[in-house]
Amino acid sequence: MGTMRRLRVDLGLIFVVVIWGIAPILFTIALESLTALSFLFIRLISLCFISASVLAIHSFHLKRMPHFESHDILLLTVSGLSGFGMYQLCYMIGLSHTTPFASALLGTTLPIFTTLILSLTRIERINLVQGLGIGLAFVGIAAFLYLANTYSGNTLEDIKNVLNSWDLLVGNLLILAANVLLSIYGVANKSLLKRYSPPELMCYTLLIGTLPLIPFSLPSVLSQDWGHISWQVWLIIAYAVILASYLTLILYNWAIGERGVFYVVPFTYLVPVITGIVAWLVLGQELTIGQIIASGVVLSGISLVYYGMALLQKNSTDMTRNDTVECLVSSMPNEHLLQE
Repeated sequence: MGTMRRLRVDLGLIFVVVIWGIAPILFTIALESLTALSFLFIRLISLCFISASVLAIHSFHLKRMPHFESHDILLLTVSGLSGFGMYQLCYMIGLSHTTPFASALLGTTLPIFTTLILSLTRIERINLVQGLGIGLAFVGIAAFLYLANTYSGNTLEDIKNVLNSWDLLVGNLLILAANVLLSIYGVANKSLLKRYSPPELMCYTLLIGTLPLIPFSLPSVLSQDWGHISWQVWLIIAYAVILASYLTLILYNWAIGERGVFYVVPFTYLVPVITGIVAWLVLGQELTIGQIIASGVVLSGISLVYYGMALLQKNSTDMTRNDTVECLVSSMPNEHLLQE
């Protein structure tokens, strides 16, 4: 790969992590005017429209109708609910009950839960390095959750007056639950991607995940005072749909195709760093020394998990196969959205 091509990949990844790093702060600002369910509803409905349009264009380009196999209904339902419906519900409600930095940090735990699920289902064994990484990460997570209600700064004191320690703990646990669901989504999609094109799978699972949420979120949508939503909040909604949920994931998976998972994924460690810096500058949210140390322990543990994956792939007789890597890639909801 040429120097300029590598530079384009790196610049694309920096753009991605900046967009993802800023997203929790913007979402937190939007949640001051919108209920979590209203935000969730408009975001998923917009994504349904985009994915259906992409599938229609994809089918027209290939001159064939989208196909569907009835025996996949259960697996598609698991994928749709875990990757969109329940995942987005846990994430948005969790974000409304915690800080942007906590949501960004805990959002990096996806490889831990993916590795554990693959081990529990006996699809792939955990090696010693991965085991040490998982243990270290959970120690860091436990410490961070324990310290999560310790803040300084006027803005954060205002937050504590609204959200008590129990609220913050529940919010953080919901973010972790969202990552467990996203891991299940990746494991389910590993099989489904063998029978469906990415645009088909994206559209089907998004529709399946969104439909059950409509009656659940409709009362919140109808009671929302849409007339007093500012243009800035509408821009944040567009940011959430077009940038944070669509364009960046296309760039992220393009980068994986160009440089590989083990080159690309470490860039995501910058997401909580960017979130923490921007939250401090914009919202006045500060971190204690203990929280910073706990965050470093979490990221160190996740680094060991990825190193363990690399060892598995290196030692595998089939160098193209690694279940954890495949599941991590397929857990991206917009994976190869525009590709065949």
